[in-house]
Amino acid sequence: MITPLFANRWFIALPPIWLVGIGALSATVILLALWGLLRLVAPRAAAEAQASLRDGFLGPLAWLMLAASAVAVALTPLVPVQSISRSLGRMLAPNESFETLTIAPNAMREKIDLPVRPQELATISFRSDRPIVIRTQKPIEGFALLKVPDISLESNTEWRWTKNDGKENPFLGNKSQIEVTNDGGENAAAAGPATLSVSWRLVPEFPEAAILPLTAASLLVLVLAYTAFRLIPRRVAAIASSTTKEAIGQPIFAVAIVAGIVLLLTFIIIPYNTFGEDVKMLKDSGLTLVKVLALLVVIWTASVAVADEIEGRTALTVLSKPLTRRQFVIGKYIGLVLVALLVFLILGSVLMATTSLKVVYDARESSKTDPLWSDCAAEMITIVPGLVLSLLETILLAAVSLAVSTRLGMIPNLIICFTIYVLGHLVPLIVQSSVGKLAIVRFVGRLFATLLPVLEHFTIEAAVVGGVAIPWTYLGWAALYAGLYAAIAVLVALVLFQDRDLA
Repeated sequence: MITPLFANRWFIALPPIWLVGIGALSATVILLALWGLLRLVAPRAAAEAQASLRDGFLGPLAWLMLAASAVAVALTPLVPVQSISRSLGRMLAPNESFETLTIAPNAMREKIDLPVRPQELATISFRSDRPIVIRTQKPIEGFALLKVPDISLESNTEWRWTKNDGKENPFLGNKSQIEVTNDGGENAAAAGPATLSVSWRLVPEFPEAAILPLTAASLLVLVLAYTAFRLIPRRVAAIASSTTKEAIGQPIFAVAIVAGIVLLLTFIIIPYNTFGEDVKMLKDSGLTLVKVLALLVVIWTASVAVADEIEGRTALTVLSKPLTRRQFVIGKYIGLVLVALLVFLILGSVLMATTSLKVVYDARESSKTDPLWSDCAAEMITIVPGLVLSLLETILLAAVSLAVSTRLGMIPNLIICFTIYVLGHLVPLIVQSSVGKLAIVRFVGRLFATLLPVLEHFTIEAAVVGGVAIPWTYLGWAALYAGLYAAIAVLVALVLFQDRDLA
């Protein structure tokens, strides 16, 4: 039986999962509204959009979004919706403001309420035209000292507090109240009205709430981009859809998804014996597992979708229609990319959820202080750059696998691709070890560095595990590198397939 304390600890990990689910629900609602509008304006286009749910990519994606939405709805009673909604509202509201207050002469501890929540305070400053004393915290009964001392403000001198400067928040609780004393300072007889200027800047109490709009925006962009792809290059889209359907129908796809989900859930309770660093080990193991399973599915699909079709004369039948060999190869490659994207969306979602749960489990097993839900969300967010780079690596190797499958069967394709995978991660080491060696050794090292993809560009598990922020510029350059290498590999596939005898 689960004790209430144990249950409450697990509840801490639920808000990040809920945010992802609500993001999926928001995207679903917006897409349904757009579909309803399209049905009124262009019924035929709406019917075609509805029919696209039966293709190989959009259908599984819709089920994934519905499953995430259902989970979010079920978790709603267990989540602090009010505080999350407040943080979301703060992202849209003005963050900077100020007030000018007049303090009467000889005022003693005049109480003034500020429209500021201390938890959202990033910066606050006080400036007065006369000497005054400001108290931001009331004395606690039984304690002689205040947590934050009084502020003795001189004339036209600014006092500023910033959240990141390491000092204590000047306010306690959920209310910002100051007590101002205007007694004229050393010259009490000269006391007159003082003008106090207060300015502040607010930030969301939980910036991790941005997971919700980012999830919704990402899903909307993905669905709309795929819809545009289906409408413009229709023949290429038909081949891509057929390839994705064929991949999902293969037993290897179901085995990879089920095995990945089971293993990722098992990682939550596996003791890594790392003295409180089990969360880092889970992120490292999870990223590697998702990438390897996606590569296995993609390489298997490339062999079945190209090599087997050539051997079975299916490709000859397909190309007898008004379809060029170039469209055939490009459609197959885009289908492989969509398959990889599906695997990463499904297993990546599970990995993010297990990371959030592992934070709580690790704290319980290590007898640590219970974490906040924002801590779980912060650990979960660090997974995203690793998933993006792993997806880019898979897309790159999918192009290599496609080129190989135009000439060789499944077993040679698997051997060659996984050999390139291993050597691609060793390229920097090979180049470094060849320095100062014989000319032939240096030549081989440079040859490997020229021909093989440098897959170490996509390996940032150390940064992800350590919680180091990955710059967007790095992701952009990595995407450019993956795109260029994949384009070269697809061109090689086109050359190899162009003169391939299909009869």
